[in-house]
Amino acid sequence: MKFKIIALVILLGVFGARAQRLQVVDVDGQPIPYVCVTNERGVLVGTTDENGTLENTKNEKHLSLSHVAYKAKSVSTDTIASGVVVLDDVGFMLNEVIVKPKELLYVQTYFRLVYFDDEGPLYYRGGVVDNTYDIAKKKVSSKKRTIAKGANGLLRFLISSIVGGRIDKLGGLEEESIYDRIVARVKKGRLTMDNEEMGRRIISDTISSLGYVEIDTVARQRTTYFNQWAYYDHVKDTELRAKGKADKIKEHEPGVESFCEVYNIDESGHSGVSDFVMRQMLVGKKRSRNDGEYVIMLQTYTTARDYIDKKEFKQLRKENEVEMKIQELRAFEQAHNIPPLPESVQAIVDELFKKELSK
Repeated sequence: MKFKIIALVILLGVFGARAQRLQVVDVDGQPIPYVCVTNERGVLVGTTDENGTLENTKNEKHLSLSHVAYKAKSVSTDTIASGVVVLDDVGFMLNEVIVKPKELLYVQTYFRLVYFDDEGPLYYRGGVVDNTYDIAKKKVSSKKRTIAKGANGLLRFLISSIVGGRIDKLGGLEEESIYDRIVARVKKGRLTMDNEEMGRRIISDTISSLGYVEIDTVARQRTTYFNQWAYYDHVKDTELRAKGKADKIKEHEPGVESFCEVYNIDESGHSGVSDFVMRQMLVGKKRSRNDGEYVIMLQTYTTARDYIDKKEFKQLRKENEVEMKIQELRAFEQAHNIPPLPESVQAIVDELFKKELSK
């Protein structure tokens, strides 16, 4: 009898340990990195690593999962004994664009940002960006229509002042993708990309793997996952070793600055600024030794493309000079097939707006 009780305790311990671990995969069983996982109160539980794994779900019974390229999903940990959750592809596609003999390529993008910490979403920023690419000058210009609300006035002011400009920039087009930057680093010998295997190339440096590039030949899309934070940490460590100061290397504080970017590609595998489909950036770390963690999640989507001249763009900007409220942002998302945030997160975001309106 004693043996049976011990065996039962061990068995329950094994299942308890399994329940703590979560792996997120797509419909083909491939892992999904950088999935933002929150509980039913919108409090951040963690983000998945390159293998789509979150090692500790912190005994949460209900989890919500969000990723730029997949439909949000809420699950009960009691129903996922295997610890594996499958997310459906959002099926987000760009509109067709016909090349015209005009000066500018117009690309409209939509972005949203959620600031999570130990109390849940505390800050939300979202809006529409009118981007133009000057074909002759090969230059991107962006004009934003931004909305920024938060639960705390000081917090909102600090985030808007310190990182607002960078957020808005990442909410629009960039002349160089994260993939192009990686390729440039590969050419300089700072990174390596192994030979393509099953449509995937692993990105590594001298220390470890930092992400991968995945090519979908059917959809003609290139997805790049890259952990920028780890890359810069590794660069510092490599420089110290080269200077004979390996003893100066410190254990890095857990953090993440991870990118997921999706671009359309042509038959040769190339893409341009107009081929940007979507982007997700996660930034997070501990604020102090005795404090909790925070993660900023930014998601950006292309919602319209066309060739226009400067006169047409001026008129377009005039038409677009409207302030968008939360209801209008939600309607815009629905009209452009942008996947909604998990219900638990969206409900708290809506509350942030209500608090702002009540002031």
